[in-house]
Amino acid sequence: MNFNGEEINKEVFHHGQPQQQNVTTNRIPQGIDLFEEELQKEAQIVAIHETPPFPYTLLPEPIARFINDTAMALSCPPDFVGMGVLACASVAIGNGAVLELKKSWITGASLYCAVVAEPGSAKTPAISKALKPLFDLQDYNYREYLSKKDQYHLEKENYEIEYEKWKQSLKGKKKANLDDKPYEPNIPIFQQLISMDSTMEALQENLFFNKRGVIKVHDELLGFVKGMNQYRAGADRQYWLSIWSNEPIIINRKGKEPMQLQKPFVTIVGGTQPDMIDEIIKSEREGSANDGFIDRFLFCFPDPIPSNWTDVDVAQEVVAKYCDTIIKLYNSLNEDNPKKVSLSPEAKEAFTMWYDLTEDETIAAGFPELLKGVWKKLKGIHPRIMLIMHMLKWASNPDSVTADIIDEESVSYANYMMNYFKAQAKKVFQFTQSNYEDKNAIKLIDYVRRKGEKHENGVSIRVNTLNQGKVFGRSTNIRLIEETIERLEAQGLGEIQLHQYKNHFIKQFVLYYNRVP
Repeated sequence: MNFNGEEINKEVFHHGQPQQQNVTTNRIPQGIDLFEEELQKEAQIVAIHETPPFPYTLLPEPIARFINDTAMALSCPPDFVGMGVLACASVAIGNGAVLELKKSWITGASLYCAVVAEPGSAKTPAISKALKPLFDLQDYNYREYLSKKDQYHLEKENYEIEYEKWKQSLKGKKKANLDDKPYEPNIPIFQQLISMDSTMEALQENLFFNKRGVIKVHDELLGFVKGMNQYRAGADRQYWLSIWSNEPIIINRKGKEPMQLQKPFVTIVGGTQPDMIDEIIKSEREGSANDGFIDRFLFCFPDPIPSNWTDVDVAQEVVAKYCDTIIKLYNSLNEDNPKKVSLSPEAKEAFTMWYDLTEDETIAAGFPELLKGVWKKLKGIHPRIMLIMHMLKWASNPDSVTADIIDEESVSYANYMMNYFKAQAKKVFQFTQSNYEDKNAIKLIDYVRRKGEKHENGVSIRVNTLNQGKVFGRSTNIRLIEETIERLEAQGLGEIQLHQYKNHFIKQFVLYYNRVP
């Protein structure tokens, strides 16, 4: 693996997955600027460009192999697994390490991650596979908790006996000898790493006893966003803004002592459907809050791949090496004495160039207004990605890097990772601006790419299959499908073919895969 300042070359895994090309470190690959469609005719379809693949080959070999092989086994884009891996590594680091860019800017590794895909695309299983090391750690913590709990009950019984003896010994004495008073045993605490559908109160309680940090997993992010103020308007949302910044939180509970979370650490990861992300972003933009909460999310909205059955599976050795790397990272850090990491001079220069370039993009004439907040937040997320990628590199091969110094190569890889997230954000936010016909075209194209069969001119599927598959959800009907196909045909993106079967003809739609922008 060599880095010459311009091109990154690394072993590419392409066993059935889309082959990853060599990447450029300081620019986004050509052909993914989703907003140039706004300048073209209304008849053209927007946001159907193929987005770049998740750059998992920039991660250490055991992790890259795990992402590739798991994606193959699930017949899903590697992006789903990759997002889960970033979230998993984020929590493994937790409050155990920070990156100091300067005295006034010290950041941790927490992330808010959103995977956007149609139902049945395997996004939830992919994330779950990636979180296996955290489930293993949590299982270990729980078994240890049960063991300590049994020991606690024995010690508690003994304490009560000894305490009664001590009280009896005080009879007739004017002054008690407190040195002889038995100590009550401490109640064991279960350090929970993974939170599912917990309330804010339950999460706060968890964070109080687990200062390292937790991950909050959601099958549907829309419910999380809409439910955060279900009981206390505005309060939960403000907590999430503070948690994002790892700012101290004072919790006032009725009938209980105030509780302070000095440095709350929560990473969020979850999935949602395209229609749901449309609703989330529109409600955020049109709502009264407008506090940039949704801009803090890293979005992943990859192009679909065929989800046909495969006998490919993940070797246990591959899973074990991945889990060992994450668990080693977790066990090597201590939240009470966090590792402080900084950038080498060359790394600082590479980061500064990306940072300033991103700012230049933001203030450039014609840059979409709805993405300005996203770009501002990405500048703050970049250091978190640098920290995660550096710590993974260190945990995979401690002899290859200096533990507390991030080198230029790691920053260059992080630069490309952030350019990937720029492309994903463009696709997500462009999708929310598309009209009804455009959204239907995007959905149909994505469905054909996932469910269609190889054809000499692209990918084909029966028109009746599109109807039976409810490609547009509940509103699906044959007329709407045919209107959408006619629109694609007018764009030169596909055609209807008729094939005779016995005494009737079967309509088949062929998507010219290589002609889709």
